[in-house]
Amino acid sequence: MYKAVLVLASAHALQAPQLKRAPRAAAVSAIAPAPVWVAGSILGGAAGTPFVVKATNSWYSDPTVLKLPSWTPPNKVFMPVWTVLYGLIGLTGYRAAVNSALPGLAVGHYIANLAWAPLFFGLKKLKLAAALQFALLGSLAAVWSAFKKDARLLIPYAAWLSYATVLNLAICRLNPSGVQTVEDRTPTGVAALY
Repeated sequence: MYKAVLVLASAHALQAPQLKRAPRAAAVSAIAPAPVWVAGSILGGAAGTPFVVKATNSWYSDPTVLKLPSWTPPNKVFMPVWTVLYGLIGLTGYRAAVNSALPGLAVGHYIANLAWAPLFFGLKKLKLAAALQFALLGSLAAVWSAFKKDARLLIPYAAWLSYATVLNLAICRLNPSGVQTVEDRTPTGVAALY
C-alpha cells in the first residue's frame, strides 16, 4: 500500500503543471471574451455616428456656418480612426478587467467619451464639448497607471484625444458665437406666427 501511494505521488509530481487562471480572469473571459469587449466598445462608439454624419453633411462642412482650422482632418478620417481607437479601448478594458484592474473611473471615461459626439455634432455645444475634452484628458491621465503595461495600447487614443482637444479649442476660437445654422435661426411653433 505504501509503495502504491509513493508511485501515485511520484506520478502526480511528474505531470506537467496546469496553468490556473485567476478566478476573476476566467469569469470575465467566460462572460465576455476579448472580441466581445472590442466589438462592444466599437458599437458603443458607433452610437454617435448619426450625429457626426448629419453634421459633416451639413453645418460642419459649410464654411458660411462654421470656420475650421486649415489642419482639420477630412471628414472621411473620423470613422476609421474612431473604429480603431474604440477597438483598442475595448481590448485594453478587457485586459484590465481580466486582471481585476478596471477602475470605475475608466468606465466613466468611456461613457463621457460617448457623450462628446452628440454634444459637439448634435447639440452644437462647442465650448461645452471642449470642457468635456479636458475632463477626458484628466480622467485618462488619472487611470493611466491602472492599465500598467497595457496602457501602451491607449497611446494612439491619448494622441488623438489631445489633437481633438486642440482642434475643438481652435474651432471655439474661430467661432466665438458658436454655431448658428439656418434651422437654428428659423422660428418654430408660436414664434413662427409673429
